[in-house]
Amino acid sequence: MRLKCMALVLMVLSLLPFTLEAQASGTVVQTNEETVVYDNRSGSLIQVGTLSAGQTFVVKKDYGANWWQIRWGDFDGFVSKRYTTIVPAKTYKNDVKWQVKVTNHITATGVTPIFDNTGNKLVQFATLSEGVKYPIYSKGGDWYGIAVNSRLGFVHSKYVVEEKNEVTTGKPTKPPVENKPTPPPVQSTPNGYIEATENAILYDFRRENKTMVIATLLKGQQLKVENAEDPTYVKVRWGKTFVYVEKSKVKFVNTPSYKNVGKDSAMKNEYFIPISGNSEIYDRSTGKLIPFAKLDTNRRYPILRKEDSWYVTTIGGREGYIHSSKIALDRGVPVLMYHHLLKKHELGRFTNVSTTMTDVQFANEMQYLKSKNYETISIYELQQFMRNEITLPAYSIVITFDDGLLSTREYAYPILKKHGFQATQFLITYRNEYSPEEQRFDYTDLQALSRQDINNMRDVFSYESHTYNLHDMIGRTGKMLLVPYREVVQDLKRSLAIIPDAKALAYPFGQYNTNTIYAAREAGFTMGFSTKLGYNNPFDDIFQIKRLSSDQQTSFAQYQKMVSPFAK
Repeated sequence: MRLKCMALVLMVLSLLPFTLEAQASGTVVQTNEETVVYDNRSGSLIQVGTLSAGQTFVVKKDYGANWWQIRWGDFDGFVSKRYTTIVPAKTYKNDVKWQVKVTNHITATGVTPIFDNTGNKLVQFATLSEGVKYPIYSKGGDWYGIAVNSRLGFVHSKYVVEEKNEVTTGKPTKPPVENKPTPPPVQSTPNGYIEATENAILYDFRRENKTMVIATLLKGQQLKVENAEDPTYVKVRWGKTFVYVEKSKVKFVNTPSYKNVGKDSAMKNEYFIPISGNSEIYDRSTGKLIPFAKLDTNRRYPILRKEDSWYVTTIGGREGYIHSSKIALDRGVPVLMYHHLLKKHELGRFTNVSTTMTDVQFANEMQYLKSKNYETISIYELQQFMRNEITLPAYSIVITFDDGLLSTREYAYPILKKHGFQATQFLITYRNEYSPEEQRFDYTDLQALSRQDINNMRDVFSYESHTYNLHDMIGRTGKMLLVPYREVVQDLKRSLAIIPDAKALAYPFGQYNTNTIYAAREAGFTMGFSTKLGYNNPFDDIFQIKRLSSDQQTSFAQYQKMVSPFAK
């Protein structure tokens, strides 16, 4: 066994980028999508950050067919060539010599955005992973300058902790524009503010074909304009994104009548959900509570700060207060995990098995979601949400099934279809590939869906991967963790040959490690689902998506509490 383990370690090490002969390169690459930066100094690939999609970087060295080497702080990082394209020239201007000696460091307390400040606004071009230690190149106000390869970036002090008793020796450089969390927007119109001539809805258009009402600006109230060039809508900042109001319902004014100016982009990665019909936010700058906007009770709103019993948010550069009794703290989007369904009299050997529940229990759970107006969202919308590209209704939920079992055809499919719900199946595609067409259901056995079954249920289910044929246990360890790395990649690619549109992988038995994640990325997956309990929020790791499950022992009250978007 020790010889086998040693052989496996040597095989993994042979795949790491430091084993290849390096050649110097001034190549410029552009990232096609968000691309992970790895540290290989421990002998394993450890994620230390990401490069944002569409950004350019001058690589330090070319490592053959699979890897680029870049300078990541005071060590070398590696990015996969798979997610990059060579381009003629870099698109940024903030060059820096990373060789300058530095001694001070910061440590990221969470996923930390890195910004370019050379334009009229801050542009995120990379992130630091939680817990990563990084040298400081310069400091100005609330911002730290750091050298990402040969590009100067800025991180805000709220995301990091600085090590004490050290002196920064890096070359001084300018702080971000105006030394603020975000520079003031460039006005595209001489009229910098709007005033509602009637109650005016603020819309978010980022969800495809699903316009979302974010708030209502009350008649006579004002907000700061971000852009007014569109013939129909005025653009207003909201957090790190924008909302839109119809021009026909506002007028332009040159100066604001309010004093409670707020910085939308300084919002924390924390959110609240209004739980009261009285969901107005108030201006308190005069000592009185003056409502200026009404929030939607099925939305999550970013938190700027808390003051005593009040939470503060911002819309359009204006701070709004809402009392803590009117809100609940958002805990993220729940992802439900199911496997096998049977009628009560069919349970037999599946009685009290955690991966099996009755059709009646499942029906009651789905009926509850319907009664509370939950929206079942796709895993791709979840991905967008976790990348902070869209917001989602507070009452959003993802429904998943592992293993691709025939019982989902018999019991889950008609219930989901009845309620107009969508769900995702994670298929062990080897089993589905060889399942007979038009098979009869046998409740005493675990049967896999056939290709015919899969195609017949596409109006409810989307299909993702649970591997091709790695869903087995060897002792207490999943087979996926024991076979050679290259075999894992080949298995996953074979799975994609059967479900070519798949972009997500559910790890068998919830077991995975760093190399598993990298194999999934190399095979072409962009999401990974675990069995870790919890909820999912913006900037969480999309290759470690958390899930929740109920079983035969779960009470209905426990289920209601579990799926709630906030703790009750």
